[in-house]
Amino acid sequence: MAPKSRQERLFGAACLKKTLAENGSSESANSIYQGALTDLGLTDEEVDVYLREHEQQVEAALVRGGAI
Repeated sequence: MAPKSRQERLFGAACLKKTLAENGSSESANSIYQGALTDLGLTDEEVDVYLREHEQQVEAALVRGGAI
């Protein structure tokens, strides 16, 4: 599989962050999120910026996918 683009990685991390926030944050959820950021080569700040700029698209994707 080809490496994901930066936009795709940010979108995935934003979806994960939004889903975890909607379901209540826990220490284990935070650990999963931090591990995902490391694997994706992203920072929480980058995801926050992306989420502010693309929140409607992220929410729409989560609703379509049944995550929210």
